[in-house]
Amino acid sequence: MEVADYPVGTSIKLTSEQFRARRARSIAIALALGAFVQVIFAVTIVRLGSGALTGPDYMRPVETTK
Repeated sequence: MEVADYPVGTSIKLTSEQFRARRARSIAIALALGAFVQVIFAVTIVRLGSGALTGPDYMRPVETTK
């Protein structure tokens, strides 16, 4: 039976096994997202710490050719 086959106003009752599986999946997604954010943050700090925004070419006006 598809979800659309249920009458309006009714809800689906999850079994305890389905609820545990959903919770475990949600926790796994949250941990993966947190790890991704930490990796992006670490890469940003390393790039800024290595002097990526300093040097002779930083903020140099772009030369246009005609």
